[in-house]
Amino acid sequence: MRVIGLLLVLLALDLGACERTKAAPAQAGAKTPSSALKPQPASKLARIVFIDKENACDCTRKRVEKTWTALQLALGTPPALPVQRLHVDTQAGEAATYTNAKPLMVPPGIYFVDGRGGVVELLQGEVEGTEIERVLKRP
Repeated sequence: MRVIGLLLVLLALDLGACERTKAAPAQAGAKTPSSALKPQPASKLARIVFIDKENACDCTRKRVEKTWTALQLALGTPPALPVQRLHVDTQAGEAATYTNAKPLMVPPGIYFVDGRGGVVELLQGEVEGTEIERVLKRP
């Protein structure tokens, strides 16, 4: 437990050093659809929500760009699923629907959403195309 606690503290310190701006707090009273919070029976992926930061430091911006490119390549042309892009710092209310269901620790976050609006999977941080493809291929 101490090792996990230490790792979380180190991660928080690293992110604090990297980021020059803080994400806007979620709006008080913002409602989150119950479908995003409650576990749902497995159903087919319907869309992807990509959550990043509009105002980010260079290291975060590079991580976002690399992951965005990996996502585009994994989805193909035309994209296999629709993608919605949100900024956690300037669109906090909209992003909260997903970040409340599965917290985003390291932007960007790739939220895989089913037909009922439930978050099926979350990949975050610098994500490789193979990781995205693995989620897309799951039954």
